[in-house]
Amino acid sequence: MRMHFRINNRGVAVSAMLTAGALAMSGAAFVPVASASRTSHPAKANKSPYVFHAVLSLTGAASFLGAGEGKSLQMLAKYVNKTGGIKGHPMVVDIVDNQSNPALAVSIATPWVQAKVPFILDGSAVPFDKPVDALAGPNGPVMFDLSPGVHPVPESFIFSTGISTRFDAQAYLNMFKAKGLTRIAAITSTDGSGADGWAQLQSTLSTPAYAGFQLTTHQSFDPSAVDVTTQMAAIKATNPQAIIEWTTGTPFGTVLKAQSELGMSSIPTVTTDGNADYVEMESFNAIRPTTLYFPTAAFYQPANSNLLSPSLKKVVAAFDKSVKAAGGYADDAWALAYAPASMFVDAVRHLGVNATATQVRQYLNSLKNYAGVYGIYNMTNPGHLTSPPSAATINPNRGLGTHDVYMTHWNGSRFVLVPGFRAGGRKS
Repeated sequence: MRMHFRINNRGVAVSAMLTAGALAMSGAAFVPVASASRTSHPAKANKSPYVFHAVLSLTGAASFLGAGEGKSLQMLAKYVNKTGGIKGHPMVVDIVDNQSNPALAVSIATPWVQAKVPFILDGSAVPFDKPVDALAGPNGPVMFDLSPGVHPVPESFIFSTGISTRFDAQAYLNMFKAKGLTRIAAITSTDGSGADGWAQLQSTLSTPAYAGFQLTTHQSFDPSAVDVTTQMAAIKATNPQAIIEWTTGTPFGTVLKAQSELGMSSIPTVTTDGNADYVEMESFNAIRPTTLYFPTAAFYQPANSNLLSPSLKKVVAAFDKSVKAAGGYADDAWALAYAPASMFVDAVRHLGVNATATQVRQYLNSLKNYAGVYGIYNMTNPGHLTSPPSAATINPNRGLGTHDVYMTHWNGSRFVLVPGFRAGGRKS
């Protein structure tokens, strides 16, 4: 089944743009709805649409992310069209459902690549994204992968949204270290997301800064499994002080169920921000651990938080207001696509509707001090940076680093900053 959504100019305001010329110099991104110009005009009806192509998991295993991603793109298109569109052209979002099937995702994206579209929004989780990313050739298109678990090669046509899972691992281990929780166990799914989480944990633990940790056991499971009691019992037998559970969606619920049934709910637990989803977590409240931690981004903090810079406060406030007006929650499901699509809008408004993939890539790589919902982006290759954030703490083709991670916990109704900790898991 293929599901297409053509989005026009009917709908809810998201946020306003600065002029393209000012953007390149100031590094500013979207500004809040309250600051939008009252002289904005809708896109002209007599101009042809400018199409954004997105392949998302609207159904299937990753639909808990894909559904929100689709709605956020609709929000963005509606507002862009109320503020002039793309150089006067109506912005249209063509969203096709990959049904959480990698082969189907490739079949959907291949004609777009052959048609030489300049960019594609590729979601919603590692197993379904990476095969599409592989379609990018020496001349593009730009693939903005909607999974933080993808790690692009510098200067390539592949970009990754959100904060790197490598920095997530550093953040939660920093937090555990500060709390004296150094005997840890891990359980990860065998799919792409789980494999990446396990690889990042191993890599991080191998560095001198984390030499004091003891990994009591690592268990793995097929994400289609309906029971992981055996694996969780093996973890319980090692008496860990904390558990890392790296899998997303339904498989995470399977892990939590076994953890609860085995009486392990009092063990501090961390999971991927892919599970930092309000609807998902509300459904798991009956089986969640007492303390469940997540490495999250700026928009999980209140807009008036003193941890956010003035530019971030404006962006976070606008995003939160817009998502709530659309009946959603300001979480990863809505932000993963919103953030890169915003950059694409800025790029085409600056470059013009005939911009090539190479030009779009160059534009993205030029962004510095760009305020987005995940944090302050510096897309420049780390080797070119001469001031903080340093080369050691930022990703190329992503633009975010350890300083953009905020450790939070789920209190049953919302995500709350871990007391005493700031971005990157550092104690305040």
